[in-house]
Amino acid sequence: MERVALSFNKIKVSEKSTNYFPFLRSKIKLTPNIVCRLGLCLSISDPTIPDSKLDDEKGQEFNRYTLLGELDEFYIAILKERLIEDGLDLDKDLVPQLKAHINRGVVMFHSRVKDLNDIADLMVTTTTTAPDETNTKKGKDYA
Repeated sequence: MERVALSFNKIKVSEKSTNYFPFLRSKIKLTPNIVCRLGLCLSISDPTIPDSKLDDEKGQEFNRYTLLGELDEFYIAILKERLIEDGLDLDKDLVPQLKAHINRGVVMFHSRVKDLNDIADLMVTTTTTAPDETNTKKGKDYA
């Protein structure tokens, strides 16, 4: 398989996602980049494909390292796996789907997390509902 060129240094999230950051920061003391990381993981665990056409770029801009940190390669790897499972193009769809998953995930995170206890509950729910042999796409487990 070819190696995908990752030629992005900055990502701008939607205005809607950006509007949730102050509330989440005041309630659970998480910075926007951490909320985006958690949202990305939450969205990737949802089996539906987020609509990248709905994303706007009127929100906060992050440089790539601030957004993904030292686990950049991990986040990109799980996103690539998801793109493959969704039948999307690794080159063309990587950045649009990264934005779409982050934006959808921030909205999901905001609707489910009102305090720190909710994060622990969310982690338990996510890990116990992760796909297994009976809940897979095309006979493959989510990695």
